[in-house]
Amino acid sequence: MKYKAVAFDMDGTLLGSNRLILPETIAVIEKITAKGVKVILVSGRHHSVIYPYYYQLKLSTPAICCNGSYLYDFEKQNAFSAKPMTKDQARMLLNLVNQYGIHTLIYTDKMMTYELLDDHLESFFKWVKSLPEFLQPEIKKVDDFEKVIEQSDAIFKFATSSHNIPALQQFSNAVDSLGVFSCEWSWSNRADVAVKDNTKGNGLTHWAEHENIDLSEIVAFGDSYNDISMLSIAGLGIAMGNADDEVKAKANYAIGDNNGPSIAKELEELFL
Repeated sequence: MKYKAVAFDMDGTLLGSNRLILPETIAVIEKITAKGVKVILVSGRHHSVIYPYYYQLKLSTPAICCNGSYLYDFEKQNAFSAKPMTKDQARMLLNLVNQYGIHTLIYTDKMMTYELLDDHLESFFKWVKSLPEFLQPEIKKVDDFEKVIEQSDAIFKFATSSHNIPALQQFSNAVDSLGVFSCEWSWSNRADVAVKDNTKGNGLTHWAEHENIDLSEIVAFGDSYNDISMLSIAGLGIAMGNADDEVKAKANYAIGDNNGPSIAKELEELFL
């Protein structure tokens, strides 16, 4: 079968532990895009934090952002196929965050916001400062998330985290029990909360319909639990070697980890 598109999860997949794309991977992506293969980034990230990689890879496709909560067209600078949470839903989530003592960022239509700095954010800011100024995303410190919810045109995601894993699990269970959210773990101590059915798989489906590409014609790479929805519906789902066994079980097969040239080698075999 001739595949027409490749969908990449970013953290833990396309990106190494240093948040960089391997030179070998960049070179092969340039070759396959020149042949007409569409490359799309599918991430839990806000579009502003996807953009530096979109720019580096010289892509023209939209990005699937916040685990499928919206697609973002960088050329037109607008979101489409968007399903934000209501203000009441956002307030409901904020109450649970406070109840369980969980750290969170709130992703709005404009930017990422936070109240308190944690160790993950400190590491993230180091990456931001390493970028050229025109590529640096805005991450805003706010005094009150209530005001963020009230003043934003759209709330797409709560990026929650905690080193207290039992507390985060209890929070996740409480969120799931409400029946209106998708709570997907993106790391061992991080869980992303968005409106129910906002998944990478559904985001990829929306994009495929928009492009008139069949899902069977798409190759998807991923490593985490929030990637399962797209790995399981793509024509070829490929898990990274650093993925948990449960994630690998949902893919067609697994390759090497995200710090080696396994993606480049796989793309060469599939497309070149």
